[in-house]
Parts: sequence; C-alpha cells; structure tokens
Amino acid sequence: MNNFFPLTVKGLKKTTSDSISITFDVPENLKNQFIFKEGQYITLKKEIKGENVQRAYSIWKAPYENELAVLVKKVENGVFSTYANEQLSEGDIIEVMAPQGNFVPELNSTQSKHYTLVAAGSGITPVFSILKQVLQAETGSTIDLFYVNKTKASTIFENELSEIENPNLSIHRLYTKESSSNSSLEGRINKDKCKILKESNLLKINSDEYYLCGPEKMIFDVKDYLVSENVNESKIKFELFTAVGSDKVEEVATDFSEAQITITIDDDDFEYIYNVDKADSILEEGIDQGLDLPYSCKGGVCCTCRAKVMEGSAKMKVNYALTDQEVEDGYVLTCQSVPTSPVVKVSFDD
Repeated sequence: MNNFFPLTVKGLKKTTSDSISITFDVPENLKNQFIFKEGQYITLKKEIKGENVQRAYSIWKAPYENELAVLVKKVENGVFSTYANEQLSEGDIIEVMAPQGNFVPELNSTQSKHYTLVAAGSGITPVFSILKQVLQAETGSTIDLFYVNKTKASTIFENELSEIENPNLSIHRLYTKESSSNSSLEGRINKDKCKILKESNLLKINSDEYYLCGPEKMIFDVKDYLVSENVNESKIKFELFTAVGSDKVEEVATDFSEAQITITIDDDDFEYIYNVDKADSILEEGIDQGLDLPYSCKGGVCCTCRAKVMEGSAKMKVNYALTDQEVEDGYVLTCQSVPTSPVVKVSFDD
C-alpha cells in the first residue's frame, strides 16, 4: 500500500553548494516499513506555500548502514528542492512513503561478479548505495565506477568516495568543465566516449551487470553502445532522474469517448468518468476529481503511482520504472496510463 508516514528530520548536511543530505529518524514502530534495498528511493510529501508537493529521492546510504538518508539537489524552479536546501530544518516533519524501486542488484555473498556503474551529477545517489552494499556484501566482486561532473568542487560525495579504500573498486572521474591528465576522462559520456573508454581498457564490455543513472541522453547512449557491443540488455539497468522527452511517448488510440474508472486506495473505492479527449491520464484525472493519489515524477520514471489493473485494460504511454514481470502481472504507472476499455478498475492497495 502506498501510505505516507510522518518522519522527523534528524540531520541535514550540505554536500555541495547546491545539494543537501536529509537524514530521517525512523521510530521503532516503523522500522519494518522502511527496510530498503540498495538503489531504492523514497517519496517525500510536504505542503509548501499552500501546495501539496510530492517528490521522489534516492537513498544514498547502503542497507548495512541502517540509516535512511536522501540527497536533494537544488534545481531551477524546483519547489521542493529549493525548500529543502534553503528552509528545511532539523526537527521538521515530512510525510514519507516506504522505499520503492527496481534499480536493485540481487546480491549474494558467494558471488564474485564485476559491476560497471555509470553516474552523472546527482545520479550518483542510488549508485553510491549500490556501490557500498556490493563492497560490503560481495567481497569477491569488483566495481568500475564512471562518474561525470562539471568540476571536482561540484562533485557530490567526492569526500565520501575518496575515503573508500578498497582494491576491488576503481573510480574513473570525468569532468566536463575541468581538464584531466587523461584526455579520455574529459567530457560527457556518450557513444563516442564509450568507444574511447573501451579502447583505453577502462570500460569493460564483459561486466556481469551495468547500472546507469543520470540524464536521459547519457543513459541511452551508454545502453545503445553496450548493446552494439553484444552486451545482453538483461544485464543493463538504468534509472532516469528526470522525466523522459515527449518523443518517447506512445500515443494510445481508443474507439470510445468515455470510460468509467474505479480507483481503490486505502480500502476505499472511488469512481469517476474519464473523458478520452480531455483527460491526460488515469492519475491526473483522479487528482482533478479530488482524490489524494500517490505520485512523484509524473513522467514514467519512478513507480510511486504504480497500481494494479483489476478489471478492464489500460495502456501506458511510457514506462521506465516497471519490470516486464510487473507489467505481465497487471501493474501500470497510472501517471502514464489511459483506459483501453470503457470500464477500468485499478487498485493502489494490491
């Protein structure tokens, strides 16, 4: 169930000039609700200037550290990110949803794998969690981290990464606005850069798993390059930190003008009429009808708005969050879903 729980801000720490780490105090009676896996995220809800704002942020701590902390980078016109960086104080209460997300490796202490991690800017947040947990849980595994930033001074978790002394970890820092002694480690990561990194024997195409987090273009450039080098797509996982572009949206055609939607949430059922020509998605129309529904990115990137289709059918315009198995089991991202039958029942409780 997609419930929010009130958590107290236990600690605040500036990580760079425009980013802050928020640590939450999780009381004993909620410990089980907030057990998380490396690479997952939580959704935060706060009323800011009269507006109910919900945003998803990745957990940067590793599970073995037993602490719930997220990184919030201030973005231009970002309502929550500005509030967090400029106004949030220790002792404040924020509504927090239990951890979610599929950007998670299946770790086993008996495994000896090689992981390639690629991150840019604040995309390091879930990747850092994965990195630390792998080193702790799989002592026989090795990691290559490729981390892109503008400059060393703007690098999130630079100090924390520098303090890790582990022969199984190799960190390759790339700067877009700062020179490097190694020219192959300058500039953004794109298809051409991937080729250079491979020719420099830095980027391995025989890794067991790849985890990519950052801007859309970087992620798909790396993914496409790896696939062109015959890397199986099943080995590549990625998480976008912004909604995808409109060119990725699939149009969904229907042969009816209205649909009856039933939403189940917190054991209650709500009904409304969905106008195909006017409504944008099942989620948006539900919110417009006054329902308090869970969401965050509204771009098909996270799975905060995940629900299960119990009757009828719905189709997603984009999906970068749900696994193939979840889709097969009937789950949809309601922020991207439109009805493809005149009667649709979806449940946020299943």
